Amino acid sequence: MNASGAAAHAVLFPGQGSQHRGMGAGLFERFPALTDLAREVLGYDLPLLCQQDPDGRLDDTRYAQPALYVVNALSYLDSVAAGEPEGEFLLGHSLGEYNALHAAGVFDFETGLKLVAKRGELMSRAGGGGMLAVLGLGHDELRGLLAEHELSELDLANINTDAQLVLSGDRAQLDRARRELELRRVRCAPLKVSGAFHSRWMAPARDEFAAFLRGFRFEPPRATVIANLTALPHAENDLAATLAEQITEPVRWLDSVRYLLRRTTPERCREAGGSGVLTRMLGQIAATPPAERTRPRVFGIAHAGGDERAYAGLAEQAPDLDVVVLERPGRGTRSGEPLLSDPVAIVEDLLARLRDRLDDATPYALYGHSLGARLAFLLCHRIRQEGLPAPAHLLVSGESGPALPSRERDTWRLPGAEFWERLERLGGLPAELREHEDLMAFYERVLRADFTALAAFTHPDLPPLDLPITAITGEDEWFTRADVEAWQQESTRPLRTHRFPGDHFFIRQQWPALGRIARCALATT
Repeated sequence: MNASGAAAHAVLFPGQGSQHRGMGAGLFERFPALTDLAREVLGYDLPLLCQQDPDGRLDDTRYAQPALYVVNALSYLDSVAAGEPEGEFLLGHSLGEYNALHAAGVFDFETGLKLVAKRGELMSRAGGGGMLAVLGLGHDELRGLLAEHELSELDLANINTDAQLVLSGDRAQLDRARRELELRRVRCAPLKVSGAFHSRWMAPARDEFAAFLRGFRFEPPRATVIANLTALPHAENDLAATLAEQITEPVRWLDSVRYLLRRTTPERCREAGGSGVLTRMLGQIAATPPAERTRPRVFGIAHAGGDERAYAGLAEQAPDLDVVVLERPGRGTRSGEPLLSDPVAIVEDLLARLRDRLDDATPYALYGHSLGARLAFLLCHRIRQEGLPAPAHLLVSGESGPALPSRERDTWRLPGAEFWERLERLGGLPAELREHEDLMAFYERVLRADFTALAAFTHPDLPPLDLPITAITGEDEWFTRADVEAWQQESTRPLRTHRFPGDHFFIRQQWPALGRIARCALATT
């Protein structure tokens, strides 16, 4: 609803796949200045490409993305000039998200064109994979089929409707998936794309695009733009990171449209460009009421010395998630209880606090930082042994794969002054702590118990977990790429990794990004 109480106007922008020869007819003539600017920025005759495609380049990502961006933008401007209302809500499918941001005034036409041209160039380089549309099969059924046939090289790239999904990844595995789906009489079709878009295979493109985005300044949106990545409005201070992550993460179109339809009606939505693809999806989504779903949970396990406040930033930045810290004895609300320094005993205590909070209807993830990462890993194994509802995802940060010895395994042995010096080098200690001897004495007991637990950690001789793991590190931490990628051996599912600026406690500056990662993990696993 808008300020007048009427349903808000919304505009939808299509993405790659909707391009066709002859598109943009009449638009280039009506907007000669912008058309000339597009020629200058791109270095080729865009109207000729769109109208005649003489060299067959319109399906090439490097050309398709700029072409669609320009035609979408001109189509929107033309509709507003003809008297259609500007969108109060704007959303675009993949590439179309850039048109939504342009329409909201986040950047001008030229900047948007430079962004999509670079994006298309980078995504076209990461070739070798493909995409497969799957029609008439639910999300859980498709996940089950992939697991049954060990198709671990495939990611869910688009969640378009309840029964329209897209897989992305290795072409050989896509062919296997297609054969299995056709045996079940499930309709599927390869997409005309040059790579495995919106999958882990785009990570090099994501990282290079993130660096490219640092050279641009964005304005606050003057309308609500719903992000593919989160299915929520773009956060102004996280816009560049969200656009970079969009390259590797699924397009959550179903959830984005449901967010929109809670605020307007299908009749108040229009599609720029006139292809009708998004309009048909909108109708299908509107006709299928969403199933009741409780708020997903993230159970947090704190780092050494941490208490129930350790993930307050995550709870603040992700209010749509129920963030619950599993408090350990001897700190915070349990400060009157004896400290534990045996990792097995700690995990049993965590399991006891978790057991009654699990049910099959509420998806959840476990998240641990540093020592908390190793404890969360052990807790996953205990949950499996107990036959309890499994987490949808394991999120870990600030720690190497648990099969490797911790770099801090001898910290607990250091004498007082050296112990505190070591902790200061790690970061995370409040500066005022040194001013209060009683607090230092209290926290030294807690910290030494936790570092003793870290030293006593042993890797379990158990089969790998059957759940996705995402490992997150700071760029200034001491871990090598191999240290982080050692998490892969702990799961049968593909590992995802992220790196952010900062030291061991980079998380304190990255709560918006960590909230986004947790939200995506719970939405797509």
